[in-house]
Amino acid sequence: MRRPLGATCLACAIMLLPAVDAAAQTTAGVAVGISNQAAGTSSLPSLGPGFGGTAAGIIADLDRPFRRHFTIGVEASTAGAISGEQSQRTSTATSAFTSHHRDSVFSGTFKLHVPVVGPVRAAAGIGGGLAWRRTARTGTTSPLLPPVVRTDFSDTVSSLVAAYTLGADVTVRLTDRVGAIVYGRRHRLRDDDATSAGVKRGVGPTVYRIGVGAQWRF
Repeated sequence: MRRPLGATCLACAIMLLPAVDAAAQTTAGVAVGISNQAAGTSSLPSLGPGFGGTAAGIIADLDRPFRRHFTIGVEASTAGAISGEQSQRTSTATSAFTSHHRDSVFSGTFKLHVPVVGPVRAAAGIGGGLAWRRTARTGTTSPLLPPVVRTDFSDTVSSLVAAYTLGADVTVRLTDRVGAIVYGRRHRLRDDDATSAGVKRGVGPTVYRIGVGAQWRF
């Protein structure tokens, strides 16, 4: 027997209620995965070559409801250090060292959430905040003028810069409180890495991160 249109609409509304309720809950998530960024600019003999690489990463966020299908929140993402062999020449010395670089990003976020199918939901978001850039160098150095004697060298370059984030989340609701989540993030750091003497690090300003983890609703 053909179901009345009103009954069909009511059934659809009942099936969509869990998804709407899920969007209206505060959520916290954490995921582990990988982080990748390309090599930056080289300015040999001042500093170079540029380097990039892939490292283990982690992403965590907290989202609160903001009208229907929207949330506002905060998030943090960081990763292990990437490394590269570099050399640097100044007016008085030349140095050879290994550089270890790490970018940590802290953002406020705004997301649009939409149901996909069943317990699966997707979200697209934008964010802005700050990134802490830290590069530690260890190696040797020697003066340009005799006597040329190599000695141990260590140095740290760190700075706080503006950062912008584009991201996407896919969540699968497992229970009323717990779900699985996949994060994808593109962080663009407002750091051209340039000084009057050349580049500061030789590490690219765009960071890509993806992670898989868990989400909690409360």
